[in-house]
Amino acid sequence: MTVIEDFVPPHVEGLIGSCTNSSYEDMGRAASLAKQALDKGLKCKAQILSDVGGVVLANACGPCIGQWDRRDVKKGEKNTIVTSFNRNFTARNDANPATHAFVTSPEIVTALAIAGTLDFNPETDYLTAPNGEKFKLVPPTGDELPARDFDPGQDTYQHPPSDGTSLTVDVSPQSNRLQLLEPFDNWNGNDLEDMVVLIKVGLLENQPPAGV
Repeated sequence: MTVIEDFVPPHVEGLIGSCTNSSYEDMGRAASLAKQALDKGLKCKAQILSDVGGVVLANACGPCIGQWDRRDVKKGEKNTIVTSFNRNFTARNDANPATHAFVTSPEIVTALAIAGTLDFNPETDYLTAPNGEKFKLVPPTGDELPARDFDPGQDTYQHPPSDGTSLTVDVSPQSNRLQLLEPFDNWNGNDLEDMVVLIKVGLLENQPPAGV
């Protein structure tokens, strides 16, 4: 623990469920560990899976690209998170340069979130239930596919009309996020010369920088 404490705070928050490491089986194995803790009356010391004290975020990129409306720590406050995402560079998840992020599998994230500390080894260490009972997590299980197949969800597709000239798109003139594009002028037949070239430098697959 000395090395860990000198480097980062050992208490952790956990994040799972991005577009990587979040298959049906991955989530099932994470839920398997959470249920073991729940059956013993134990809640996560970190936020993960609603039944054990976690928060279910929107079905979007969110923390994986820095769009995490995090309120449990202040910006600049040193803290530790573990995620099953695929990137962990500075400020990637919460726009906080003082956050130390570690990447691992969904089940290890879940185990560490339940224990609440980086130095927990789920293969050898015991957890303590509210009644004082000591117990170890057993290896998690998860179905590769749902037994009753995937929920098809709602079919909300609306076929566009054959003639869309009468359609209008309403955007608030006060909007800071959306604006309607005006059509370009017709080409006058002449080449554009001595133009300024604007080079856009993207960040990993053209995703926005963390915190944007």
